[in-house]
Amino acid sequence: MTLTYDDAKEYVSYVVDDALCGRRLGDDQHAVIREGGDDSLPSRERKGFKYPSVLVGWKWGFEPMFVAVHSYLDVRLDDEECEELARDFLAEKGWFSGEPIAADYVLRKQQEEIV
Repeated sequence: MTLTYDDAKEYVSYVVDDALCGRRLGDDQHAVIREGGDDSLPSRERKGFKYPSVLVGWKWGFEPMFVAVHSYLDVRLDDEECEELARDFLAEKGWFSGEPIAADYVLRKQQEEIV
């Protein structure tokens, strides 16, 4: 199954950040998929965050399951760190039946090409 970032958003179940705060999507005002902001604006006028969430997913039955991962401090996280944060969070919740397995998907928002 080939998924785009926008397609995968509907399969996000959890949100986790690099401060190790994980929760179900929508549980509170911070449990959201970050969309990223407009870099042309000064930071005080920018709405949202500079770096969008990275969507880390696993094939699960008939539909995939994703975790939105982002930085608490709004810095860019690399793919390996995002996958590790998502995998550790799900392992804590007992989501894997055995040892945690590698993610099937690590998706970034395409317009994010920020250096």
